[in-house]
Amino acid sequence: MTTQSRRLQAERRAGTEAKLIDATIQCIVEIGYHRMSVREICQRAGVSHGGLFGRFDTLFDLIAAAAVEAGRRLATQFVAQVTELADGADLGAILEVLRDSARRPTNAVWIELNVAARTDPALAAHMAVARAEYRATIVEHTVTLPVAAGVPAEALRTVGTIALQYFDASAITDAAFPTPDQDSAQLAAFATMVRAYLDSVRTD
Repeated sequence: MTTQSRRLQAERRAGTEAKLIDATIQCIVEIGYHRMSVREICQRAGVSHGGLFGRFDTLFDLIAAAAVEAGRRLATQFVAQVTELADGADLGAILEVLRDSARRPTNAVWIELNVAARTDPALAAHMAVARAEYRATIVEHTVTLPVAAGVPAEALRTVGTIALQYFDASAITDAAFPTPDQDSAQLAAFATMVRAYLDSVRTD
């Protein structure tokens, strides 16, 4: 096999994997994790069952890859939006970006899989790496912002985890019982609590 043939084969393989991952994300967002099936994923991706399992050993491996991709997309959007903020020390604005990110359809992938993983050890094991990568990306960017000046890394990881969990839980509730009239007051109250914690642990 020539170098060009191997390159084309690798490109086709990557293209097929991307289609399967996109289809898996779409399935979870639109019909939910528990209604998703190999047949549904394959139909959406235009890939045969054999094509799916030729790229991923198990359905869990595909789901984990979809979770990693969903996390990458969310983290990329978060970093881009925070970078564009006029004031990198504006905690309220940063938290607003994180809240809005939690409400994106793509974040439903995280919510669905986290809930399912509670009673599915195999899924939980496959999700662990994806969760770690997503949270690390968020924290690694946040530590470079002025709002994080003087705050120990461990404290940032703690408050970052709390914020992600709070906004995820809020997104679940708001999806069924939206309260837009309370958005501003709730965000301001949460920002006040986070600000007080960060100020209490600053070293300078």
